[in-house]
Amino acid sequence: MNEYVNQEIERLKREKSKLLAKLGQSIYYQYRIGQFYSEELTEFEEKISSLDAEMYELKSKLNRDDLQFRCSCGHAIDLNDTYCSRCGKKIESVKEEETSYCRACGTEMALHSNFCHVCGSRHNQKQGVST
Repeated sequence: MNEYVNQEIERLKREKSKLLAKLGQSIYYQYRIGQFYSEELTEFEEKISSLDAEMYELKSKLNRDDLQFRCSCGHAIDLNDTYCSRCGKKIESVKEEETSYCRACGTEMALHSNFCHVCGSRHNQKQGVST
């Protein structure tokens, strides 16, 4: 009987942990969009934003090759290259996308992005600022 009760207590603890995590995500989302404010949440938000930025940087390092421009032969090229160093094909000029910066976290982002890819802040395209 004791083993059953202990297992049930552990099951209830796991369920409670899941619900608390969902509650925390909901409160964090409401805080991010300005529907809820607390000094305590400000500290958490700063720590979470820092973690988000760090994760983004690490993911960028992993995907570094995917972010490079490539010739039709598949070789990575630089924006300043005129010809591919592997196949010799002339490189069509690659226009670099204009950028802006998120006011919430300072991350560089595409000018026409609706949201910051690090912190999730909404980006106002007309004014070039986040809201």
